[in-house]
Amino acid sequence: MLLKSSLFLLFIGNIYFSKPLNMISIAVVLLLINLFCNKDFKKCLKKMKFLFFFYLGTCLFQLFYLQEGEVLWRIYNFYITKPGLISAAVNFMRISNLIMISWMVNSKGILKGRLRNYQVVVENVMELVPEVLTMFKRRMKLKWFFRYILTRIKSKI
Repeated sequence: MLLKSSLFLLFIGNIYFSKPLNMISIAVVLLLINLFCNKDFKKCLKKMKFLFFFYLGTCLFQLFYLQEGEVLWRIYNFYITKPGLISAAVNFMRISNLIMISWMVNSKGILKGRLRNYQVVVENVMELVPEVLTMFKRRMKLKWFFRYILTRIKSKI
């Protein structure tokens, strides 16, 4: 019960706070909780290897998106500003914190019933991300692509 309430408070703090120091402190607490309470932490980190570049790419896009404020660097016609850097860092920390919270919820089996089934489907889809990238390289037809993914998800459930 204490773990559920502390994860809920960390979730609310993760959504509410927007200062980098607050986000880093939440990340450190979640990292410690995952290290001590989550047996599958290393396995979860290995799964995130492919999605890490996707999240990093989104944050880089946000870095160049905000062009107002104090300019730190100029790359051609794009400016990296202090508010843009802070916003990108906070959003990256927010995503990583939500991922660590979901790992704890998953490892402790906090969700029950239908939500648990949805969680299993989402995990299976996340495991299939590297395969999806290779399938895009093969230029597979959309119909066969969806058919392949759905059969893989059905076989894992």
